[in-house]
Amino acid sequence: MKSIPNVVLSGVLILLAAGCEKPNTYAPPPPPKVTVATPLSQRVQEYYSTVAQTRAMNRVELRARVNGYLNSVQFRDGDTVQQGQLLFEIDRAPFEATLRSAMATLSKAKAQLELSDRQLARTEPLVTRQAVSQNELDEIIAQQAAAAADVQAAEAAVREAELNLNYTEIRAPFTGRIGRRMVDPGNLVQPGETLLATLESIDPIHAYFTLSESDLLRFLEMRRTGEIPSDPEGRTPIELAIGDSDHYAYQGYIDFSEFGVDPQTGTTERRGIFPNADGSLRPGLFVHIRYPIGGPQERLLIDDSAIGSDQRGDYVLVVGPEKKVEYRPVTLGTLYGKERVILKGIDASDQVVVEGLQRARPGAEVVPELRPAPDADAQAIKQAAWSAPVTR
Repeated sequence: MKSIPNVVLSGVLILLAAGCEKPNTYAPPPPPKVTVATPLSQRVQEYYSTVAQTRAMNRVELRARVNGYLNSVQFRDGDTVQQGQLLFEIDRAPFEATLRSAMATLSKAKAQLELSDRQLARTEPLVTRQAVSQNELDEIIAQQAAAAADVQAAEAAVREAELNLNYTEIRAPFTGRIGRRMVDPGNLVQPGETLLATLESIDPIHAYFTLSESDLLRFLEMRRTGEIPSDPEGRTPIELAIGDSDHYAYQGYIDFSEFGVDPQTGTTERRGIFPNADGSLRPGLFVHIRYPIGGPQERLLIDDSAIGSDQRGDYVLVVGPEKKVEYRPVTLGTLYGKERVILKGIDASDQVVVEGLQRARPGAEVVPELRPAPDADAQAIKQAAWSAPVTR
């Protein structure tokens, strides 16, 4: 094998050395582009809002109070029934017979009492003439007292029989909507055991919600300072919306407040009451309720989607004068449509990152692109509050 000439090897080494000495041509990527917007300044009404659940004002399970066969059902499932309306009827015949027997016993007892009264009236004068002994008089007095007691017992039996006869008719204790019947005619019903139907009063209707301990203290302080208004009777007015609607069509007030805080949950219960003449609010619905905080004020609003949350709380990313991203903790207010009130943390001149959040890192440089300001129509934001002012 022939060896490679030294001249060739030297040339290769020179070329390799020249390649290693090439300057580094790598350039860092340009700063990422993000879309920024200045906060929208708008006069808005602040609300505290949360989720509540509706419940019937009155609810009763209709059950039989006497034993017997069900004769008839006097309503259609789901009807609105009036107070005192006949709903179920149990076979009356056995109870009518019992009542007649009790009345006969009462008549017999009254006759015996009349006889005892006459015997006593005839005997008392004879004692003074010593025609009758005192022992005989005492026996007649005892017989008269026993006869009077028998009359009282018979009267009680008649009253009980009348009550049982009345219990064969099951009537609505209040006006409301009745559910489906649970027993058909012809079936035997037992007192206190057989559920016949459920009746609920839904006009007005209640809505229950809870406040955390911190929200309760905030509520009480605002009531004290007058930031939360009250009606002429000192009640806190509240509004209610159903489903995903942003229209708070139902106006009511808080009619009950739990005095203390549950140590297990750290919450306290509140109850609102709302007129419901058309029956559109049904028990068991999850609804949104809110109450106003103070009067309308100038507030700063930004896109709710621009708000982040971590272990430290809520924050937004702001582009500073040197085009570097800043981390800003914020205090949140009410949500209006897609815009969120910011109570603390930003100024009207701040450029808040609203798009490209995933490309923005605190301390990093970015290329901000200012989003055009909304027109007048777009500034007419919806008055809807789906979240509590201090939470997301």
